[in-house]
Amino acid sequence: MTNLTVLIADDEPPARKKVRSFLRKKSEVHTILEAENGLQAVDFIRQEKPDLVLLDIQMPGLTGFEVIETLGAEQMPAVIFVTAYDQYAIAAFEIQAVDYLLKPFDEERFAKSFDRALGHIEFRTDRSLLLKNLLTEIKKEQTYLERLTVRLGRRFFFVKCENIMFLHTEEKYVVVYTPQKDYLIRDTLTRLELRLNPDKFVRIHRSTIVNLEYVREVQPWSHGDCVILLKNGHKLKLSRRYRHRFFTE
Repeated sequence: MTNLTVLIADDEPPARKKVRSFLRKKSEVHTILEAENGLQAVDFIRQEKPDLVLLDIQMPGLTGFEVIETLGAEQMPAVIFVTAYDQYAIAAFEIQAVDYLLKPFDEERFAKSFDRALGHIEFRTDRSLLLKNLLTEIKKEQTYLERLTVRLGRRFFFVKCENIMFLHTEEKYVVVYTPQKDYLIRDTLTRLELRLNPDKFVRIHRSTIVNLEYVREVQPWSHGDCVILLKNGHKLKLSRRYRHRFFTE
């Protein structure tokens, strides 16, 4: 199996660079395409018809799962999911025998998934039913956080998610902003995004997630960016990379 076209769909440039470096060592790969969000991924799959997609789960525009739903499982090429999901999702991947890479992964782990994908491509394995079952499993098992545990000195508190206005990254921490007080938690914004209800919490910037219940209005700014004005007067930047996600929620 040679002259493969492979699409890397991931919104993080370092992640795409890493996968690209692995793919360039594979003699079977002829063309490498890159998409930085879910909408681009859909366009590339429709137009370029790649043989294999390395599909990140959490992307602006459309998530990896929404890419499949948009195109239809029957229209998907071979897929390797790239994910930072919690264990319930990993279990779902394994139950459905769907290939995945759990971030962070090394070249050896990548090679194993790539070789399995080559087998599916060579023997033209129909994976559409597995993808459909995976989407059903994910939706059935998915539950969202109702509260966060925060620390203040030596004491721990619970903050209800409905009381969170927005979350913002600062170095190795995430700041949780509420109307009464701000809290530092040691976590990543990507992990929190996966665990928060997407009907209420939307990523608007690489470093910010906002609770839609606290949004008062959106104002145009410059170069496709916008300013989100919260009900308490706080202003947040809506990056053009995340506009599709915000306005489709």
